[in-house]
Amino acid sequence: MARSELKHELIDNGHVVVSSFYRLLDEVETYIMTKHSCGSLRTFTKFIIEIEGLDGSGKTTLVNALTQALPNAFATKTPSKSLNEIRPLWDHRGGILARAFYMISNYVLEYEISNVKTHDVVVIDRWYASTCAYTIARPPKLDDNNFIANGEQTSSDIMSNLPQSVYEWPKDLRLKPQLLLVLNIDPEVRRKRVEYRALGTGGASRFNPWDDRLANEVGLGDRILEVLNRITGPNEIHSLDANVTIDDVVQQALDIVQPTVKKYFHPQEYFSSNPLAWWVHMGQQLHLCDGAGKRLHHALWNLQVSYRDGIRSESEPPVLKTVGLDRIDSNCIYYWTADSAFPSKDQPIWASVLWMMGGEYPTESQWRGEGFLTRVTDDECKLRGFSPPPSLVAHVTACCKCKSDVKDGNNRLDRPDEYDDLVDVARLHPKMSNVCMIRFVPIRIEVLRGGP
Repeated sequence: MARSELKHELIDNGHVVVSSFYRLLDEVETYIMTKHSCGSLRTFTKFIIEIEGLDGSGKTTLVNALTQALPNAFATKTPSKSLNEIRPLWDHRGGILARAFYMISNYVLEYEISNVKTHDVVVIDRWYASTCAYTIARPPKLDDNNFIANGEQTSSDIMSNLPQSVYEWPKDLRLKPQLLLVLNIDPEVRRKRVEYRALGTGGASRFNPWDDRLANEVGLGDRILEVLNRITGPNEIHSLDANVTIDDVVQQALDIVQPTVKKYFHPQEYFSSNPLAWWVHMGQQLHLCDGAGKRLHHALWNLQVSYRDGIRSESEPPVLKTVGLDRIDSNCIYYWTADSAFPSKDQPIWASVLWMMGGEYPTESQWRGEGFLTRVTDDECKLRGFSPPPSLVAHVTACCKCKSDVKDGNNRLDRPDEYDDLVDVARLHPKMSNVCMIRFVPIRIEVLRGGP
């Protein structure tokens, strides 16, 4: 759309405001092209809280309360203050152009909070979750087949058939909340609050139609809340009861936020009595495992294991292997390995493990443990639903085939030219007996910062 099509005369200094808006978009585009491509957002360490809910559910009040209660917190919103003057022009255009403005405002906010230097916690009144929810719950009018009575589309049937991918946080919106808090409110309670607010000066821009739409379109609010609760991407999503007093709502939020913030900024203190839970937490931060401690698909969650296998003499160095973690529970660590790589069938083996938790030399964090390795029986694997990664089984099976074809007795073999073909065959005919699951039971654990 040409800049001249915006109704400059609707706002003071319209031409100046529009020019400033497009200059800001140029800055955001440069940021996206440079910051995203070089991966500098990996070092972003601020804790982001997104507050979501319908108009009148108490979002702004909760944002202000959390900002005052949390140390070194900063409050913002979508659209941010930098878009306050231009926002009425896009609301006036309406339809898909207004939706495009609100989508762009998500990237403007990422650009702005990435430049916040003096605060550790960012509390946001609406972000991408709102854009997604309002678009799915009430898509913009596109053609005559896209709406029903009252002039707009019903989304109930469409929502039931949408793939989960439409609820995912955009990959090019690189920052995302650690916490998404959704305020659930009954329609009648919300209506009374909106009517009370209308007596004052609160609310969105004067051309924003959503108060009327929520009041007149049955089920719209429920659909918006349903989408908000289905969003994926934030580390944690919690629903709050917004029908109670604001003090009760704030207390609900603080009961969730305060321990989570402590866990984020002071994990050693938070997990002082449960280092394995700290390991799971760090794995989540690095996108290696889910909240239950299960390795994510294709994640390279590697661990160094050292032990004596009973074959080498005491004068020889112990076995040192890099293995791929499968999961961590409240007491143990589990990984899969080749059956031949762990000769002990019944007896536990004393071992030490090392995991580099991230960071840069010489201050990277290390998780170290000493304890026992034991096999997990096939019966236990079946009972608990443990199964090895198919790719591991295929490669181990291929290696076993290579070794059986060699007659000179060498332990270390060169990779044969036909290895890839052997792996493909093994994928079709895997031998599960070639792998086994190992459990590490820690006796002593320490978390260190910095190398030896």
